[in-house]
This record gives sequence, C-alpha cells and structure tokens, in this order.
Amino acid sequence: MMMTRFRKWLYRLIYCRLLSGCLWVILDPQDNSVTFSKSLFRFIEVMGLGECKAYVFHIPKTGMYGFTLNPAFKTPTQLNNLQYNKKYKCAGFISLVPTVNRILYDYNLSHSSKVKLRVKVMKTNGIIYYQICRKKSSQ
Repeated sequence: MMMTRFRKWLYRLIYCRLLSGCLWVILDPQDNSVTFSKSLFRFIEVMGLGECKAYVFHIPKTGMYGFTLNPAFKTPTQLNNLQYNKKYKCAGFISLVPTVNRILYDYNLSHSSKVKLRVKVMKTNGIIYYQICRKKSSQ
C-alpha cells in the first residue's frame, strides 16, 4: 500500500515538474473534441479516477481555458464524458460548453484545422485542473 502511494506520488512529480512539455491536447473544431496526448492520459490514469467526466471552464485571471475531471458540484452542470477510442488508442471528450471553436477564437487560432496546445497541471484550493495554454505567438 505504501509503495503504491509512493510510486503514484513520484509519477505525478515527474509528470508535473519534468515532463510538462509532453502534456498536450488536440482541439478539433470540426466535432468540438479535445483529445489527450498519451502522456496526459497516462498521468490521469495514475490518479485512479476510473470513469471520468470533464468540466471545461474559462479562467478570467489568465484569459485561458482549463478543465477538471470529476468535479463535485451540488447543482446540475454540463459535464463531458471522457471516452477511450480503441481503434486510435487515444482518449478525450467532446466539449459542448464552451465549444472548442470558442476556445480557438479567444486564443486567436485557426478554426479550419486541428490545433495542438500544451497543458499545464495546476492546483488551486486542493482541486487539480489542467490549463490549456496559448501558443507563444498568440499571447
């Protein structure tokens, strides 16, 4: 038990601090989907969340967007089911509110093709969330 907890802690430490450049998502405006990189999916798997629901939100302080998994809301809220695609061996979700097109518009990026953006693992008030970073040229 203690070794498993230590291994999970070490894995999270490595992914959060050292390999954060490998954590990214692909935003697809055609179907409003958000697809995770393999390293981001592995990071989420290590946290042992099981069946996941994603909540996408705007961060006013930074002007960026983020998402969190399995939030505890008392009122009904738009949550997106995390899905695994066996054919392409990838995971992601469909964002309906806000749409991927809105995120791309706010980031001043093209709406005609898929866009790959870096993700930072952040923590506030004990809640882990994933901030979708802007590209350097669009900041």
